[in-house]
Amino acid sequence: MIPTIFSCEHATCAVPEAYKEALSKDMERITSPEGWDLGALNLAQALSMKFRTPLVHCEISRLIIDCHLQESEPSRWSDCSMKLTEAQREKLHERQVLLHLSLLRQRISNELERNSSVLHVSVHTFDPQLHPDLHVCLLYSEGRVGESSLALQWLQAMQEKLPALTIKGNEVFYPDQIKTLLDTLRKERSSAEYQGIELQVSNQLFLDAQPMRWDAFKNGLIDSLRTVLQ
Repeated sequence: MIPTIFSCEHATCAVPEAYKEALSKDMERITSPEGWDLGALNLAQALSMKFRTPLVHCEISRLIIDCHLQESEPSRWSDCSMKLTEAQREKLHERQVLLHLSLLRQRISNELERNSSVLHVSVHTFDPQLHPDLHVCLLYSEGRVGESSLALQWLQAMQEKLPALTIKGNEVFYPDQIKTLLDTLRKERSSAEYQGIELQVSNQLFLDAQPMRWDAFKNGLIDSLRTVLQ
């Protein structure tokens, strides 16, 4: 079985104590769905438990710093985080983005010492109002043969296991030219070594159990990935 690493960059809406005063007027917004991916941590924990691998996740609202975007992306800072000082933002970058990347790089290196390749799944959820005709999407690099092949196999397996859902690959989730941490990690390893796939799931499944129960969805998703990895 291909070893798999799961990460969750928008796991919580937490605000470090040191920044609560400066962001006091934005707390309602920061802790709203705009500030994190509802249900993503629950899903990522289920995946990591079933595949018996530790989860790597961030513990800060993306409206303070978006750990999923490359460090060169200005949009990783929201209008909320721009109220912080430059020194505060630099500290956030070191303690959140760099630490998260370091943990992922170490996990990838450890797996590649024992195996020829590793799969990294970054787990996210989205607001169904933004993609009303979509339940699950895989984002992957079509130019990386190993990655695209694995993603297409997973899409097919999901469609077989979860026929009630609308499942697609590479729908538009980001503005043009936006780069994520998966792009950073792809530059560091060949496609044969590293396959990075972003999993996007409608939070309607988590919040409303529509069009199927959340637990049933998780079981089907896990089964589909296990089928591909074996």
